[in-house]
Amino acid sequence: MFVFHQWNQRTTRYQQVHTEVCQVEVKEGAESVLLPFRTTPELPGDAKVEWDSEGREVHVYENGSDQFKEQDPFYRDRTKMNEDLLRTGDLSLVLRRPTERDTGKYKCDVYSENIRRRKTVHLIVKAATVPVQNQPEDNRTRSSSTDPTPLMADHQV
Repeated sequence: MFVFHQWNQRTTRYQQVHTEVCQVEVKEGAESVLLPFRTTPELPGDAKVEWDSEGREVHVYENGSDQFKEQDPFYRDRTKMNEDLLRTGDLSLVLRRPTERDTGKYKCDVYSENIRRRKTVHLIVKAATVPVQNQPEDNRTRSSSTDPTPLMADHQV
């Protein structure tokens, strides 16, 4: 965990910001991936929770509900947070149908008048590997000193 101080313009004083960093890996094609963030329970009711990635709004929770109007269209219908998240302190985000394009750094900020916390999650979405099906063996590609078949593309004589 890292701690740094940040100027709060509303209170005109510095406040401590607690931040954590972790890495999550998932294979493309998975149903969903969890970007974890657990903090102290009983957060203030006026706290705002913002998940963003590379300057794009991924998910916003404010005034007791999700704020989808601020969400980047790339994430539309793909994110979900727990209900009662301020009471439990579980600010984790579920990202549905992750693809390689989702790979990157995700930051979650939670703040109100008296608190400010941040979690950074490095998400790595690995390309799905397609297993090669058993295919009939092509004798022309085998190395053998007794195989008389030429190694040429189909050629009409």
